[in-house]
Amino acid sequence: MIIVKGSFPIKADQQPVALDLVQSLASASRKEPGCLSYEVYVQADEPRVIMVWQQWSSLDALELHFGSDHVDAFLDAIPDLIDGDVQSARYDVTSVDGEPVIEEAKEIAPVVLAGNITVH
Repeated sequence: MIIVKGSFPIKADQQPVALDLVQSLASASRKEPGCLSYEVYVQADEPRVIMVWQQWSSLDALELHFGSDHVDAFLDAIPDLIDGDVQSARYDVTSVDGEPVIEEAKEIAPVVLAGNITVH
């Protein structure tokens, strides 16, 4: 299983627009094969930061996700709304509750947005 956590600091006056954009991405992503979970949160102590938490069954499923039209649309729109450094991390889960998760390890190239913003 693959987990991706990301946070996007959004321009204060663009938070509603960005939240709609991320929610649309999440809604479409949840319908993809291999998407186990795709959650969107507003950071409690800094409401202009939108956080995403994704769980994918495999690296192959995540790669297909990165190639989808809804990810392309998101990546085209989000740079104009960002104010600060985007944080992103990918975790390769090898066990859940002590039970091994079997998956062949494979590298995936991160996606680089305008302004050298990298999403894993």
